[in-house]
Amino acid sequence: MKKQSKNIWKPVVSALILASGVLFIFDLIIMPIYVSGSEIKIPNVIGIDKEKAFELINDAGLTPIIQTTRYDEKYGKDKIIFQKPEANKLVKGGRRVYITVSGGEQLVRVPFIVNKTIRDAQVTLERAGLFLGEIDSVESETDPNIIVEQQYFQGRELAKGSNVNVKISIGPQQGMVRVPDLIGRSFSEAENILKQLQIRIGTQTFFRSSTYLPNTVINHFPPEGTLINIGDSVNVDLVGSKTGVR
Repeated sequence: MKKQSKNIWKPVVSALILASGVLFIFDLIIMPIYVSGSEIKIPNVIGIDKEKAFELINDAGLTPIIQTTRYDEKYGKDKIIFQKPEANKLVKGGRRVYITVSGGEQLVRVPFIVNKTIRDAQVTLERAGLFLGEIDSVESETDPNIIVEQQYFQGRELAKGSNVNVKISIGPQQGMVRVPDLIGRSFSEAENILKQLQIRIGTQTFFRSSTYLPNTVINHFPPEGTLINIGDSVNVDLVGSKTGVR
């Protein structure tokens, strides 16, 4: 009876040994071959246009997902700047590939900097993400060292970090003077003031007035503050007993 019992277990043990061997071979040899054969190499889409990148990823049997969009100076708008998993990695079919798309260079709006000093303009531009570029000097009625012209108009969009060139005033052209205020002065006072500036009295027009004394300047042309050349004349309106032009 004991011998017969031993013979019963022999087929069971043999079957277990055979099954273990099959599992070992399947796990060690067959599965790696199967898995290796079903893996897909992720394509490199860095620097490629978004639409083309989607096409390459889909054609590889993978799923493209836009993770985010961000500004980038290196890659133009709609180019891929990052992917995960990275290129050439082996993955199963259908795996999601997360990509980051370039929004291009960040754009900022140009502020208004005319009538500012250089220092104030620098601060204003830097707050907007821009920098002061070349500075040219021009003759102008504006006070010296004040910006009279900017390269780009207010509100124009530029890439962040761009330069904005300006022109600053060095004052009026040599040989020019500003017309002083002559209203309310007597004719002789006005004439003396203009002589000191090397300006002549031009046409004299007389008007009756109950407010001013005779020979008082009540108006003049060009008006106060106008830049004129040395040697030019200023026409004056005076109070007189008789009206007319002299």
